[in-house]
Amino acid sequence: MLALGSIPYRRHGSLAVPRSAERDYQIAKRYLSRDPIERALFKRLEHAHERTFRLAINDRNDDSFDPATDTIAWDPHSALRTTRGGTQSPALGLGHEVDHAVESPHLEARLSERVSLRYDTQEERRVITGSERHAAETLGESVRADHDGRCYRVASPVLR
Repeated sequence: MLALGSIPYRRHGSLAVPRSAERDYQIAKRYLSRDPIERALFKRLEHAHERTFRLAINDRNDDSFDPATDTIAWDPHSALRTTRGGTQSPALGLGHEVDHAVESPHLEARLSERVSLRYDTQEERRVITGSERHAAETLGESVRADHDGRCYRVASPVLR
């Protein structure tokens, strides 16, 4: 077990997960791994040789990736209602951020600087129309047509 500051972490290869979030992480990873693209993204995340990632848990509807610190912020109880009225699980939010994390830092930065009207940036468009769409279709969740939506609270990282 690894401790960063006062928070104890469990290592998953190149990913450090807070021990308090281990169960939610495992539930989300197991669920998302039913999709072959998500399974490959988690493999890349946990087996990165040149980088070390950290999962930071919050309860503020914050799912994001900070490339400066290689930190994935995730709220395991924040689901998303899409602008078309569908829903996405907190697990799918984690998968979305994992895709940002494992992308080449150079490409991720370049695409993040390019504007995309419905998706805010080309990087968001890449993830939403790529791995997120594939996983949503595989798992029976809603597909987004933009980068918007409204968060709401759920009891589990997966919608049942």
